[in-house]
Amino acid sequence: MKLSESSWWLSSLFPGRRFAPDFPLVYWFVGLWFYLKSFLYLCYVYMLGVDPPPYTTTMILEMAYFGLAMAPSFILAASLWQERNWVLIPAILFLVIDTPVLLFHVQRLAQAGFLESGLTEILEFGSLGLNVVSLGWLIGYRATAYSGKSG
Repeated sequence: MKLSESSWWLSSLFPGRRFAPDFPLVYWFVGLWFYLKSFLYLCYVYMLGVDPPPYTTTMILEMAYFGLAMAPSFILAASLWQERNWVLIPAILFLVIDTPVLLFHVQRLAQAGFLESGLTEILEFGSLGLNVVSLGWLIGYRATAYSGKSG
């Protein structure tokens, strides 16, 4: 097996094209955020599962959501870095659903007293902020691209 054959899947997930000067910065940034988000959701599921049972209904719903959201986040990240044309609308819809869920998660952590640590507070609010920035940037990029085609 050649090196190029064994690393094909890796090069499709992390294409070298993303470092080209004409690669859309919004695809690069949001793709990276979605890759990190898929790992972050794995961490959330793990950390929620570490709490001793019985789990509240809210915690079960959060674990289910974060567990299910890992796959679309990873797929959207790979698609963004491959510059797929269809990815803008699903990425926007994902963030429209994900941002309120993440806000609810941060509020639940704050009420439970888990945001006492400055680092945890920065990470949780930073994650929420990156969601909002990504959503706004994708909507702006989509609007600009759409108006450029029609005009």
